[in-house]
Amino acid sequence: MTCKRFFLLIFYFSTANTSWATDDDVDTLSTIHLNNPVIISAQRYETDAFERPESVAYLGKKQLSRLSPMSMPEALLYVPGVWMQKTNHGGGSAFVRGLTGYQTLMMVDGIRMNNSTYRSGPNQYLNTIDPLMISNIEVLRGGGSVQYGSDAIGGTIHLLSNDPLFSNEGLKVGGSLYGKYWSSDMEKTSRAQINIGSNRFAFVGGVTYKNLGDIKAGGDLGTLSPTGYDEYSMDFKGIYRFKNKHQLTAAYQRLKQMDVPLYHKIAPGDYQVYQFNPQQRDLAYLRFESFYKNRLFSEIRYTLSFQNSLEVRQKQKTGSVEFVQEEDDVNTIGANIEVISNINEEWKASTGIEFYHDNVGSKAELTNLETGEYSQLRGLYPDGSTYDNFAIYSLHNYKLNRWNFSAGLRYNFIQLHLEDTTFGNTTITPDALVGNMGVVYKINENHHLTTNINSAFRAPNINDVSSFGIADFRYEVPAYDLKPETSLNKEIGYKFRYDGFSGAINVFHNKLNDLIANVPGEYNGQDSLDGYKVYKRENINEAEIYGGEIELEAKLTNSIIGYGNISYTHGQNISKNEPMRRIPPMNGKVGLRGDFIQHVSFIAEWVFAADQDRLSSGDMADDRIAEGGTPGWNIFNIYAGYDHRYFSVNASLQNLFDEAYRIHGSGIDGIGRSFWISLKININP
Repeated sequence: MTCKRFFLLIFYFSTANTSWATDDDVDTLSTIHLNNPVIISAQRYETDAFERPESVAYLGKKQLSRLSPMSMPEALLYVPGVWMQKTNHGGGSAFVRGLTGYQTLMMVDGIRMNNSTYRSGPNQYLNTIDPLMISNIEVLRGGGSVQYGSDAIGGTIHLLSNDPLFSNEGLKVGGSLYGKYWSSDMEKTSRAQINIGSNRFAFVGGVTYKNLGDIKAGGDLGTLSPTGYDEYSMDFKGIYRFKNKHQLTAAYQRLKQMDVPLYHKIAPGDYQVYQFNPQQRDLAYLRFESFYKNRLFSEIRYTLSFQNSLEVRQKQKTGSVEFVQEEDDVNTIGANIEVISNINEEWKASTGIEFYHDNVGSKAELTNLETGEYSQLRGLYPDGSTYDNFAIYSLHNYKLNRWNFSAGLRYNFIQLHLEDTTFGNTTITPDALVGNMGVVYKINENHHLTTNINSAFRAPNINDVSSFGIADFRYEVPAYDLKPETSLNKEIGYKFRYDGFSGAINVFHNKLNDLIANVPGEYNGQDSLDGYKVYKRENINEAEIYGGEIELEAKLTNSIIGYGNISYTHGQNISKNEPMRRIPPMNGKVGLRGDFIQHVSFIAEWVFAADQDRLSSGDMADDRIAEGGTPGWNIFNIYAGYDHRYFSVNASLQNLFDEAYRIHGSGIDGIGRSFWISLKININP
């Protein structure tokens, strides 16, 4: 091997999510995961999933490492009860119990990602998180407004980043190099990561670069072009422990994507250019934690955060000399004070105050490519608008013999101030009071019955009230008289766990009121602009969603686990007497996983979805959904891995039978028969 090839190999096999060499050992593939993890999303502090009335799906670090997902949306494909729609390769919107967009809340390390410009339908923001910096994924299905505020009507997706590891043996410095290649040049990923640990200070940081090529779809669909793009990200987290039981965490994350095309806009020939360039997210936060022996103030957490979301959209219609660039730049400052109380052995509580402030910058520019002349336009939102979100909450858990009771309340006050030179300035002040109550009845130590009821809300945001421009197949105009959407979710469940067998069954019903919907409207007396029908938003819809989820895991041998899950969702727009938009079909997976022989692991799974022909009028008008609905599909994937003290290798064969398929509601088709391989080299002291 020449020196040049050797260094190219090292470049492609740069670093990954790491700690010390054995940090994944406790999360082996041959152990039962279901009902066993310690989770934080249900109560904002660590609790046993089996003791909770909520439905929480979990994906751990070992599983993430084996699956080596291309993006965060790809990672959530493996979480039970989550349906991933992908409008484009650089996007991916999670449906949790039939809802997505700004009706599903996304969190990173306890900090809200959702800001005041998130859209109603599928969006791309989840793709601005590098899965290589994530250690655990938790999905709180069917709730989260009491815990985390607005938007958690369908559920809450909580992403937890890698924590650095401390060392009790003096200063240790290590790291890892990681690289991944997907056939047909669909992915080239490299990452370098460093770990520093001592008795009081620990640090982890990494840099990732991705070159994602055009998708090679299944069957005879061929290569989907253009779909590929480039991406780089960086992240670090440092923790310092003081002598007097205090701890300070500082973290920073950045991800930037360039030239991200919207395939479903370009492929039909309507647009010559339609892309995000760039698509970017920044998050920085400081968290100070104090630990006491006081029952009422067992732990106090102070968190200050800053986020920036930058989205630049570039558009040029086919045959047109007009090039449009729209830019939305949202800066968010957040603050939270939370108190954890261990009142007695049976009663624990979490109480806090939080505040988020958005400042929205929005502008647009039209350029004539022939003459070079350009003009400034109103942005999608009023430039300089602000959004303030204040809340106070308290969550409680009380154990009484065989009973485990949970209850909580949250009050949210929100103020939107719009500086709109086109439509006039306005201020809107919605508020909401929500609560939850859950009960676990312990039949015995292995069998639990659960029930949970929670109210949730989504306050109208700046996108709702002030959007002015083209979105999907419509032209949106502002609407200032909106009030919060609300929901009441009820569910009952049954959980059981043994050393070799674990399962959960949940059925749910979610009643939704005052849903904000687009209705035909006018602008300056016209019902169409630029060839698109004019729409505005109103609180007009009442709807319901019901369904169920089943999850099972069984130890077939000492080293092999069988697993499976299935989800069914039925959504009905009561006001229109038609199905709700984009409701996922029945879907699930069945598989085997395990540590087959020493150092070797494998996963083999069948992923399936039924037909979805229950379509709303909006679905029928959506060019991403075929006439008559989306056909069902069956995909078979195999994964294998080898672990050594100093390196690990993972590989996969995807879509073994090369089936042509599309996830319902997506704007791109699924990847065809292909393979990928990844290598991680551990550099340990």
